Amino acid sequence: MSAQDLAGGPVAAGALAVPGPLVTMARILRHAFRAEPRMAVLSFFLAVLATVPGALLALWLKLIVSGVTQHHRGLVLAGAIGVAASSVAIWLLRLASSRVTRRFRMRAGVALETHVAELQASVDTIEHHERPDYLDRLAVLRESVYQLDHMLLALIDTISAVSCLVLTVAVLMTVSPWMALLLAFAVPTVLVSSWRSGTLRAAEEAAAPDQRLHRHFFTLGTTAGPANELRVTGNQQDVVRRWAGAWRGWYLTMSATQWAGGLWLAGAWGVFALGYAGAVYWTVDGLRASAGDVVLVVIAGGRLGQYLAMTVGEVDFVRLWLDACRRLGWLENYAAMHRGTADQPAPGRLSDGILFQGVGFCYPGAPEPVLRDVSLRLPAGSVVAVVGENGAGKSTLVKLLCGFYPPASGRILVDGKDLRAIEPKQWRSRLSGAFQDFARLEFLVRGSVGLGDLEHLDDSLAVGAAVSRAGATDVVDALADGLDTQLGASWPDGVDLSFGQWQKLALARGFMRTGPLLTILDEPTAALDAETEHALFERYAEQARASRRDGRITVLVSHRFSTVRMADLIVVISDGAVAELGSHDELMAQGGAYADLFGIQASGYR
Repeated sequence: MSAQDLAGGPVAAGALAVPGPLVTMARILRHAFRAEPRMAVLSFFLAVLATVPGALLALWLKLIVSGVTQHHRGLVLAGAIGVAASSVAIWLLRLASSRVTRRFRMRAGVALETHVAELQASVDTIEHHERPDYLDRLAVLRESVYQLDHMLLALIDTISAVSCLVLTVAVLMTVSPWMALLLAFAVPTVLVSSWRSGTLRAAEEAAAPDQRLHRHFFTLGTTAGPANELRVTGNQQDVVRRWAGAWRGWYLTMSATQWAGGLWLAGAWGVFALGYAGAVYWTVDGLRASAGDVVLVVIAGGRLGQYLAMTVGEVDFVRLWLDACRRLGWLENYAAMHRGTADQPAPGRLSDGILFQGVGFCYPGAPEPVLRDVSLRLPAGSVVAVVGENGAGKSTLVKLLCGFYPPASGRILVDGKDLRAIEPKQWRSRLSGAFQDFARLEFLVRGSVGLGDLEHLDDSLAVGAAVSRAGATDVVDALADGLDTQLGASWPDGVDLSFGQWQKLALARGFMRTGPLLTILDEPTAALDAETEHALFERYAEQARASRRDGRITVLVSHRFSTVRMADLIVVISDGAVAELGSHDELMAQGGAYADLFGIQASGYR
């Protein structure tokens, strides 16, 4: 993606090149086949084989009727044996097919869901988590992913239904080859069903924002987290009204599409009904056929309608599956586009530091850039504080440092090497830190903290040291089972924590890595009191300075000026640009914005 796309012309979700539905369907079948190859082959084989006995029933009944009318015991006996054999075969084949298919669906469904999760995880940037058009597309894809195993079953059932259809027509053609014309009367139902399925998928995508919104309001009104605030502010009914409004918007869009499609489908079925009635009348009056042939046409023609309904219904599911394939193809292409070609190793240590050269950035779809011509140097071995008002661009600066987005203009140099040339996973393996929008990982405490460094996930000493560095010892000590306590009240024996306790554990997770090149602390202690935060960062700054020989850089983003004064370098961001730069004493001597803000905060503590 070009810098221009990032700066002001984001690529629309639908503008990405997407392979045709058959190509993406082949990809999904390949993933499913790899999950359980023998079950896949057996499932499709049994699906076709199971259609034969049912299609032959009309033929056996014809023999029975012909034998009765012609007083031919051999025909009656052959027909009776055929009916019995077909009935037993139908039961056995359906039982075997259902068991084999169920196992295949489960294995294939897990494989496909894993593939989608891995695709999203493989994207080095986070744009797809923040753009509304991508979120809508991903929301529909996630819903489809949960149904992929059902869609595979629909594909198998479609093959079965089409096989039944073909065999039934072949049986009808034993009366007259002209019976094949019944398929022409069936064409409108298939065409209308396919069109209807497409319009429903388009309506789903159009209604996706309302769908996401009504789910958001439902979660908001039915979970414990927001319950206190909603009751204090008296917003419960307002949330309910907003949920109902969003649901109504989604329902009206979907309902109008379903009604229109339903009327067209009813008309198409009327066409087939006329063809079927005409075939029966022509058999009796035109062909002067025998009673057995008439019975065959009536029964096989009726079953043809059932198989046609099955085919149309399964085609609708397959169309839904093809639509999910298309979205999956989009995600595969998106992941491939953003995988990048950076292959340079991350440095083992920093000797010069990190340099911003004329860096600018604008979020996709945003009217104005967030950062403008930012030029500054983060010296190796320094503790750097970034301050500024909300929305000034502090967190965006952090995202660029982490490589979550590439700059739209300018570049970021790490010891003279462009950050975009460094392999993202290698670079991030040299980072550590904590963020204001931290995750609440409901595992055992040791796992929730240990995930900050996978190599030491089960190392109790490493986890305990990280807890100590984060000042979270009091949180762990207060838990009955210490590091072995299950977090999350929704789990058996799980314990819920306060916001501040969760934040301390997130901070401990960020401190798991002991030798990072760059540590980022993006307002990770907002829930802590000023004194605790100050003591924590003072201790960490001392540890960081003790490691200057490796050139490690610590970046601290905070609104509390009493905390940032300990930094070697303070960067004041205002309206997306560097307004002031220097140490605490230098900035106070300048008497600028930093000095004014520091004075305001200091007066609040007197």
